[in-house]
Amino acid sequence: MNLRACPAGFSGRRTLPGLGVEGMEFLRAAAELIPALTGVGMAVYDGGGEVLDRFEGQYCFSPALQGIYTAHGLAAFLDSSPGGQLYELVEPLGSRLAAFQAGGCWVLLGPYVAEGWNSRAARVLLAGLGASEAAVGPYKAYRCGLPIARQEDVRKAALAVVGHGGGQVSGFQTVYTGAGRWEPGPEYSGAYADAAVINRRYALEDSFAAAIRRGDRAAAARVLEGFKDVSADLRFMSDDMRDQFAGAAAIRTMVRREAKEAGLSPVLIDSISQEYAQRMRRAVSQGELNALIGRYVEHFCAEVRKVREAGHSPCVRRAVDYMEANLSRRMTVAEVARAAGVDRHRLSEAFGRETGMTLKRYLARRRCEIAAELLLDGRFSVQQAAAYVGYADNNYFSKVFKEHQGMSPQKYRKARGLPDRVGLRR
Repeated sequence: MNLRACPAGFSGRRTLPGLGVEGMEFLRAAAELIPALTGVGMAVYDGGGEVLDRFEGQYCFSPALQGIYTAHGLAAFLDSSPGGQLYELVEPLGSRLAAFQAGGCWVLLGPYVAEGWNSRAARVLLAGLGASEAAVGPYKAYRCGLPIARQEDVRKAALAVVGHGGGQVSGFQTVYTGAGRWEPGPEYSGAYADAAVINRRYALEDSFAAAIRRGDRAAAARVLEGFKDVSADLRFMSDDMRDQFAGAAAIRTMVRREAKEAGLSPVLIDSISQEYAQRMRRAVSQGELNALIGRYVEHFCAEVRKVREAGHSPCVRRAVDYMEANLSRRMTVAEVARAAGVDRHRLSEAFGRETGMTLKRYLARRRCEIAAELLLDGRFSVQQAAAYVGYADNNYFSKVFKEHQGMSPQKYRKARGLPDRVGLRR
C-alpha cells in the first residue's frame, strides 16, 4: 500500500493516543494536504506495527544499509527518542526522513531527497558502500521514485502540523544513521530490479498506443487500469496530486502522438488537448483527474473512429479540420491546401473524390448547419446567425441557406414554431 496516499499511514484505530476525535480529523486532513503541497508523503505512527510494516515495504531499498527504514529499526528509534524535537534522519543512500511528535503520536514526513539524479555521484556513493555497477539501475529506480524537497519546506510543514496539533518543537536534530556495508546476494528490494515489471509497463504502452490508433475506447480503458498497477510497482508515481498531474501530462502526450499517426490533424488534436489540459489542471482529486483522463481518451478514440469510418486520406482530413476551426473566416483553397500539406490541385481532386463535393460547397454546408443551430436557439436574429458564421450579406446568406436547408432562414424558423424576428435577450 502506498503511504503517500496518506490515510494509509494510520494504523486503523478509531482514535489515536492523546488525540480526541477533532485531533484525529486534523491529522487526517494534514495527511491529505501536506503531500499535495510538498509532494512529500506523511504517515502517522501511534504504536501500531502495521504502519511501519507498510513503510518498510514502500521505502526500504536495502535493509543492510537502511536499517532505520525497517519496521524494527524505525520502531526502536521512535520508541527511544524523546519528543519535542524535530528529527531529520539521513540514511547512507542519501534520502531523508523527518520525524516529530504531534498529539502524542509520531508523524513521519518523507522519505525525500535534496536533489535530482546524478549518475556520477550515485556510482561514487555505491562504490564507497561496497556495491557494484549492477546496483546502479535498481538504485536509480528507487531514488527517482522519491520526491525532491527542500529541508526548509519540510520543516515548515512539520511545524505547521505541530502547531495546529497543540504541540511544540524545541529544536532540530539531524541524525545520521549507521553507515553499514553493501551485502552480497539479494541485498535490495526485488521490486526495483524486476525486469518483468518494467517489460510489462512497456508492453502496456504499446497496447495503449495501438488501441488509440484503432479508436478502440474499451481496449484503451483496460490498458489504463493496468498502468495503475505497474506505476505503483515501479514507484514511478505516488498518489499525491503533483505526480498525478505529471502522469496525466504523459498520457496526453502519448494520446496526441498516436492520434496523429491515426490521421487526425494537428489542428483538431490541439483543440481537444487544450480543452482537457485546462480541465485537468483544475482537478482537485485523483478521482476527478482519472475521470477526465478517461473522457480525454474516449474523445480521441471517437475522432479516430470517424476518420477510419470516413476513409478520408490524411490531406482531406487535415483540410476538413482546418475549415472546421476557421468556419467564420474568409479562406481560399490555396490557404486550406497549405494547412493540409499539399498543393491546391491535389487537394481539390482528393476532396471531390472522397466527399463528393467541392471545398467551397462543404464550407457553405457546415456554415449553414451551425447557423441553423443558432436560429433554433430562439435568441438570435437571422442577421446575427449569418454574421456569426461569416456572412456579412443577409441576402447572400439567405440564398446559400435555402440551397442547403431547402428553405429560407425565416421559413426555417417558422417551420419550427419560432417567431420570424427576435433579438438577443438582455
